[in-house]
Amino acid sequence: MARSRPRWVSNRSASPLPAGPSAVDPRERIHTPGGPKATVTPREMTITDIRDTVAEYRAAAVNASRAGFDGVEIHALGSFLIPQFLNPRLNLRRDAYGGDPAGRRRLLMEIVDAVAAVWEGRRVGVRLSPYWTAERFTADARTLADYDALVDELGDRSLAYLHLRGPAPAAPGAAPDHDAFARYRRLFDGPLIANHGFDRETGNAVIGAGLADAVSYATHFVANPDLVARFALDHELAAGDPGTYYTGGAGGHVDYPASRWGDGVRR
Repeated sequence: MARSRPRWVSNRSASPLPAGPSAVDPRERIHTPGGPKATVTPREMTITDIRDTVAEYRAAAVNASRAGFDGVEIHALGSFLIPQFLNPRLNLRRDAYGGDPAGRRRLLMEIVDAVAAVWEGRRVGVRLSPYWTAERFTADARTLADYDALVDELGDRSLAYLHLRGPAPAAPGAAPDHDAFARYRRLFDGPLIANHGFDRETGNAVIGAGLADAVSYATHFVANPDLVARFALDHELAAGDPGTYYTGGAGGHVDYPASRWGDGVRR
C-alpha cells in the first residue's frame, strides 16, 4: 500500500520553515540527508494551506489510482503533520481545525473523505499511533480518550482497515501489550492491523486472540527480504543494523541476503 504525505514546506510561501498546526516546536528528532536533526518551530498553517494540503492528498490518491495501485494508506503516524493536528500540546488553534478534539481531528477526516472519493469500494487505510511517546507526545488518559473518539468516528467511514501502532514492548523481547489493541478492537468494527514489536509467535497470538486481523512487520522485513518464507519454515531471523536506517543509501536496506533453503541447514 502507498503512503500519502503532505509536503512539509509549501512552495506557495516564501518562508523556509516547515508548516504545522501552530507555531510550536514538536521537539522531535527527524532524519535528514545530513543526519538526524532537531525539529524547529514551524509556521502556523493558514486555512488556504490546509485546503491545499487536503487537495494534495487527493491528488496523490488520483496519481496512485492511475498508476495501478490497489489503494492507499493515510500516514497519520508518529510526529508528522496529521498527528500534530491531533495533539492538544501542538495544536493551539481556535478555528475549525482546533479548539477541541473534534476540531483537531477535522484535518484527518477531511483527508480521509477526499482520498476515499477517488476509489470505488474500501481502498483507503489509516495508520495511527496513539501510544507515540516523546516530549510533546504522551499516551496519557487525555490522549487516549481523544483517540478513542477518533477511532469511533473513523468507524463511520468506509475504510479498508485501521493500521494501529501499539506501545513499545515493556522490555527487549517482551510480547506486545494485547490490552492496547483490545482497546481499539472494541471501537472499530472493520479490519485491524497490529504493529510494533511482533515476531512470528506474538503475531500469531494477537490474531488468535481475535484482537487483530493481520500483523505488519517493519524492521524484520528490512533485514529479512524473505520474511514470509522464514516464518513459514520456522527459520531464525537475521538482525538488522539500526545504524543504517534512514541514511538515504542502499546499504542496510537492500543488501540483506535471503536464506539458503536447499542445503537443509537452518540459517
